[in-house]
Amino acid sequence: MLSILTLFIITATMAQDAVIPVKLFNSSKAGPEQYLGADSYGWQYTVLDNELRKEKDGQVLKFKALSLGNIYRADLQNPLQIVLFYRKFNTVVLLDNQMNETSRINFSDIPQPIIAEAVGLASQNRLWVYDVAMQQVGLYDLAKGNFRTLAPPFNDGIKYYQNDYNYFYWIDANNNWYAVNLFGKVNSLGKVPDFDQLQIVSSNTLLYSRGGIMYQYNPAKETSSSIDAVEKSFRSFYYAGEILSIFTDSVIIHYKVTLLK
Repeated sequence: MLSILTLFIITATMAQDAVIPVKLFNSSKAGPEQYLGADSYGWQYTVLDNELRKEKDGQVLKFKALSLGNIYRADLQNPLQIVLFYRKFNTVVLLDNQMNETSRINFSDIPQPIIAEAVGLASQNRLWVYDVAMQQVGLYDLAKGNFRTLAPPFNDGIKYYQNDYNYFYWIDANNNWYAVNLFGKVNSLGKVPDFDQLQIVSSNTLLYSRGGIMYQYNPAKETSSSIDAVEKSFRSFYYAGEILSIFTDSVIIHYKVTLLK
Protein backbone atom coordinates (compact mmCIF):
# COMPACT_ATOMS: atom_id res chain seq x y z
CA MET A 1 0.00 0.00 0.00
CA LEU A 2 1.29 3.45 -0.86
CA SER A 3 1.98 5.77 2.02
CA ILE A 4 0.23 9.12 2.34
CA LEU A 5 3.56 10.85 1.66
CA THR A 6 4.08 8.84 -1.54
CA LEU A 7 0.59 9.65 -2.75
CA PHE A 8 1.19 13.34 -2.07
CA ILE A 9 4.45 13.29 -4.06
CA ILE A 10 2.77 11.53 -7.02
CA THR A 11 -0.17 13.96 -6.98
CA ALA A 12 2.13 17.00 -6.82
CA THR A 13 4.27 15.64 -9.67
CA MET A 14 1.19 15.05 -11.84
CA ALA A 15 0.02 18.64 -11.20
CA GLN A 16 3.41 20.05 -12.18
CA ASP A 17 3.71 17.82 -15.30
CA ALA A 18 0.16 18.24 -16.63
CA VAL A 19 0.12 18.46 -20.41
CA ILE A 20 -2.55 20.52 -22.17
CA PRO A 21 -3.79 18.82 -25.37
CA VAL A 22 -4.19 20.75 -28.62
CA LYS A 23 -6.11 20.20 -31.82
CA LEU A 24 -4.93 21.51 -35.17
CA PHE A 25 -7.45 24.09 -36.39
CA ASN A 26 -5.89 25.24 -39.66
CA SER A 27 -2.70 26.63 -41.14
CA SER A 28 -1.65 29.04 -43.87
CA LYS A 29 1.54 30.11 -45.58
CA ALA A 30 3.43 33.07 -44.16
CA GLY A 31 6.25 35.29 -45.33
CA PRO A 32 8.87 37.30 -43.49
CA GLU A 33 6.29 39.43 -41.67
CA GLN A 34 6.13 39.80 -37.90
CA TYR A 35 2.80 38.36 -36.78
CA LEU A 36 0.91 40.52 -34.27
CA GLY A 37 -2.45 38.78 -33.89
CA ALA A 38 -6.07 38.93 -35.01
CA ASP A 39 -9.08 41.04 -34.08
CA SER A 40 -12.65 40.03 -33.30
CA TYR A 41 -13.64 40.48 -36.96
CA GLY A 42 -11.09 37.95 -38.21
CA TRP A 43 -8.53 40.41 -39.60
CA GLN A 44 -4.90 39.29 -39.28
CA TYR A 45 -2.24 41.89 -38.43
CA THR A 46 1.41 41.74 -39.38
CA VAL A 47 4.36 44.13 -39.71
CA LEU A 48 6.83 44.12 -42.59
CA ASP A 49 9.48 46.82 -43.12
CA ASN A 50 7.80 48.99 -40.45
CA GLU A 51 4.50 48.82 -42.32
CA LEU A 52 1.40 47.61 -40.47
CA ARG A 53 -0.71 45.25 -42.59
CA LYS A 54 -4.30 44.18 -42.01
CA GLU A 55 -5.48 41.21 -44.08
CA LYS A 56 -8.68 39.21 -44.54
CA ASP A 57 -10.14 37.24 -47.46
CA GLY A 58 -7.53 38.57 -49.86
CA GLN A 59 -8.08 42.21 -48.89
CA VAL A 60 -5.04 44.07 -47.56
CA LEU A 61 -4.96 47.45 -45.81
CA LYS A 62 -1.64 49.11 -44.99
CA PHE A 63 -0.20 51.94 -42.92
CA LYS A 64 3.35 53.24 -42.72
CA ALA A 65 4.79 56.34 -41.05
CA LEU A 66 8.10 56.82 -42.87
CA SER A 67 9.40 59.46 -40.46
CA LEU A 68 8.85 57.40 -37.30
CA GLY A 69 10.83 54.24 -38.05
CA ASN A 70 10.17 51.02 -36.16
CA ILE A 71 6.76 50.13 -34.77
CA TYR A 72 7.66 49.16 -31.21
CA ARG A 73 4.19 48.02 -30.13
CA ALA A 74 0.69 47.75 -31.61
CA ASP A 75 -2.48 47.65 -29.48
CA LEU A 76 -5.20 45.84 -31.43
CA GLN A 77 -7.87 45.39 -28.75
CA ASN A 78 -10.16 47.94 -30.44
CA PRO A 79 -10.15 47.47 -34.25
CA LEU A 80 -11.77 50.91 -34.58
CA GLN A 81 -8.92 52.61 -32.72
CA ILE A 82 -5.58 50.89 -33.30
CA VAL A 83 -2.68 52.28 -31.27
CA LEU A 84 0.83 52.22 -32.74
CA PHE A 85 3.72 53.12 -30.44
CA TYR A 86 6.98 54.38 -31.94
CA ARG A 87 9.24 54.36 -28.89
CA LYS A 88 12.35 55.80 -30.57
CA PHE A 89 10.41 58.95 -31.48
CA ASN A 90 8.33 59.04 -28.27
CA THR A 91 5.21 59.08 -30.43
CA VAL A 92 1.85 57.34 -30.70
CA VAL A 93 -0.28 57.13 -33.86
CA LEU A 94 -3.99 56.21 -33.75
CA LEU A 95 -5.67 54.53 -36.73
CA ASP A 96 -9.30 53.89 -37.65
CA ASN A 97 -10.59 50.58 -39.01
CA GLN A 98 -9.57 51.56 -42.55
CA MET A 99 -5.98 52.15 -41.36
CA ASN A 100 -6.28 55.91 -41.75
CA GLU A 101 -4.37 58.04 -39.26
CA THR A 102 -6.76 59.88 -36.93
CA SER A 103 -4.35 61.29 -34.36
CA ARG A 104 -0.64 61.59 -33.62
CA ILE A 105 0.81 62.43 -30.19
CA ASN A 106 4.45 63.27 -29.60
CA PHE A 107 4.89 63.03 -25.83
CA SER A 108 7.86 65.40 -26.02
CA ASP A 109 5.53 68.18 -27.19
CA ILE A 110 2.75 67.96 -24.61
CA PRO A 111 2.51 70.68 -21.88
CA GLN A 112 4.29 68.44 -19.35
CA PRO A 113 6.60 66.31 -21.53
CA ILE A 114 7.14 62.64 -20.68
CA ILE A 115 9.34 59.85 -22.03
CA ALA A 116 7.08 56.92 -22.87
CA GLU A 117 8.38 53.39 -22.39
CA ALA A 118 5.02 51.61 -22.59
CA VAL A 119 1.73 52.67 -24.21
CA GLY A 120 -1.68 50.99 -24.61
CA LEU A 121 -5.34 51.80 -25.00
CA ALA A 122 -7.40 52.41 -21.84
CA SER A 123 -11.11 53.13 -21.44
CA GLN A 124 -12.86 56.49 -21.95
CA ASN A 125 -10.61 57.77 -24.74
CA ARG A 126 -7.40 57.48 -22.72
CA LEU A 127 -4.03 55.81 -23.06
CA TRP A 128 -2.01 53.90 -20.50
CA VAL A 129 1.50 55.35 -20.48
CA TYR A 130 4.58 54.40 -18.48
CA ASP A 131 6.89 57.39 -18.13
CA VAL A 132 10.45 56.11 -17.81
CA ALA A 133 11.73 59.46 -16.49
CA MET A 134 9.43 59.37 -13.45
CA GLN A 135 9.18 55.54 -13.48
CA GLN A 136 5.42 55.87 -13.09
CA VAL A 137 2.39 54.66 -14.98
CA GLY A 138 -0.50 57.00 -15.68
CA LEU A 139 -3.30 57.91 -18.06
CA TYR A 140 -3.05 60.26 -21.01
CA ASP A 141 -6.39 61.87 -21.89
CA LEU A 142 -6.68 62.09 -25.67
CA ALA A 143 -9.35 64.82 -25.56
CA LYS A 144 -7.67 67.03 -22.96
CA GLY A 145 -4.09 66.32 -23.98
CA ASN A 146 -2.80 65.85 -20.44
CA PHE A 147 -1.09 63.07 -18.48
CA ARG A 148 -1.90 62.06 -14.89
CA THR A 149 0.21 59.59 -12.90
CA LEU A 150 -1.60 56.82 -11.02
CA ALA A 151 0.88 54.72 -9.05
CA PRO A 152 4.13 55.14 -7.11
CA PRO A 153 7.41 54.72 -9.03
CA PHE A 154 8.36 51.20 -10.16
CA ASN A 155 11.69 50.50 -8.53
CA ASP A 156 12.64 47.60 -10.82
CA GLY A 157 11.46 48.89 -14.19
CA ILE A 158 9.40 47.01 -16.77
CA LYS A 159 10.54 43.79 -18.47
CA TYR A 160 7.17 43.10 -20.12
CA TYR A 161 3.84 44.88 -20.22
CA GLN A 162 0.31 44.33 -21.47
CA ASN A 163 -2.99 46.12 -20.97
CA ASP A 164 -6.71 46.06 -21.44
CA TYR A 165 -9.23 48.87 -21.00
CA ASN A 166 -9.26 48.63 -17.20
CA TYR A 167 -5.83 47.30 -16.20
CA PHE A 168 -2.18 47.85 -16.98
CA TYR A 169 -0.09 44.73 -16.27
CA TRP A 170 3.66 44.58 -16.01
CA ILE A 171 6.45 42.19 -15.08
CA ASP A 172 9.53 43.79 -13.56
CA ALA A 173 13.20 42.90 -13.94
CA ASN A 174 12.88 40.36 -11.11
CA ASN A 175 9.89 38.61 -12.77
CA ASN A 176 7.38 40.00 -10.28
CA TRP A 177 3.92 40.43 -11.83
CA TYR A 178 1.73 43.45 -11.00
CA ALA A 179 -1.46 45.13 -12.15
CA VAL A 180 -2.75 48.67 -11.65
CA ASN A 181 -6.37 49.70 -12.31
CA LEU A 182 -7.82 52.99 -13.52
CA PHE A 183 -7.98 54.32 -9.96
CA GLY A 184 -4.33 53.64 -9.18
CA LYS A 185 -4.75 50.52 -7.04
CA VAL A 186 -1.75 48.23 -7.48
CA ASN A 187 -2.02 44.46 -6.94
CA SER A 188 0.81 41.94 -6.79
CA LEU A 189 -0.11 38.91 -8.92
CA GLY A 190 2.86 36.72 -8.00
CA LYS A 191 6.19 35.79 -9.53
CA VAL A 192 6.51 34.32 -13.03
CA PRO A 193 9.08 31.86 -14.40
CA ASP A 194 11.85 32.96 -16.73
CA PHE A 195 10.51 33.33 -20.27
CA ASP A 196 11.51 34.00 -23.84
CA GLN A 197 8.05 35.23 -24.89
CA LEU A 198 4.92 35.79 -22.87
CA GLN A 199 1.24 36.71 -23.14
CA ILE A 200 -1.05 37.54 -20.22
CA VAL A 201 -4.43 35.85 -20.68
CA SER A 202 -6.03 37.00 -17.41
CA SER A 203 -5.03 38.06 -13.90
CA ASN A 204 -4.54 34.39 -12.97
CA THR A 205 -3.30 32.87 -16.23
CA LEU A 206 -0.47 33.53 -18.62
CA LEU A 207 1.19 31.72 -21.49
CA TYR A 208 4.93 31.73 -21.96
CA SER A 209 7.58 30.03 -24.03
CA ARG A 210 10.97 28.88 -22.81
CA GLY A 211 13.49 26.95 -24.88
CA GLY A 212 10.97 26.28 -27.65
CA ILE A 213 8.32 24.84 -25.31
CA MET A 214 5.05 26.59 -24.47
CA TYR A 215 3.47 26.59 -21.03
CA GLN A 216 0.40 27.80 -19.18
CA TYR A 217 1.31 29.29 -15.81
CA ASN A 218 -0.96 29.62 -12.78
CA PRO A 219 0.55 32.09 -10.26
CA ALA A 220 -1.82 31.11 -7.44
CA LYS A 221 -0.76 27.46 -7.64
CA GLU A 222 2.75 28.30 -8.92
CA THR A 223 2.43 25.56 -11.54
CA SER A 224 3.46 25.41 -15.19
CA SER A 225 1.65 23.05 -17.57
CA SER A 226 3.20 22.37 -20.96
CA ILE A 227 1.12 22.69 -24.13
CA ASP A 228 1.33 19.52 -26.21
CA ALA A 229 2.42 19.09 -29.84
CA VAL A 230 2.96 22.76 -30.63
CA GLU A 231 5.50 23.68 -33.30
CA LYS A 232 8.89 23.86 -31.53
CA SER A 233 10.52 26.49 -33.71
CA PHE A 234 8.50 29.70 -33.88
CA ARG A 235 9.02 33.43 -33.95
CA SER A 236 5.93 34.47 -32.00
CA PHE A 237 2.56 33.31 -30.75
CA TYR A 238 -0.85 34.80 -30.00
CA TYR A 239 -3.78 33.37 -28.01
CA ALA A 240 -7.42 34.52 -28.14
CA GLY A 241 -10.81 32.81 -28.08
CA GLU A 242 -9.25 29.39 -27.37
CA ILE A 243 -7.20 29.65 -30.59
CA LEU A 244 -3.41 29.55 -30.26
CA SER A 245 -1.67 30.99 -33.32
CA ILE A 246 1.96 30.04 -33.89
CA PHE A 247 3.96 32.09 -36.37
CA THR A 248 7.04 30.42 -37.92
CA ASP A 249 9.30 31.49 -40.78
CA SER A 250 6.99 29.92 -43.34
CA VAL A 251 3.55 29.25 -41.87
CA ILE A 252 0.90 30.39 -39.41
CA ILE A 253 -0.53 27.42 -37.51
CA HIS A 254 -3.76 27.76 -35.54
CA TYR A 255 -4.50 25.30 -32.74
CA LYS A 256 -7.64 24.83 -30.69
CA VAL A 257 -6.50 24.97 -27.05
CA THR A 258 -8.65 24.92 -23.92
CA LEU A 259 -6.55 26.17 -21.04
CA LEU A 260 -6.70 24.65 -17.56
CA LYS A 261 -8.91 26.32 -14.97
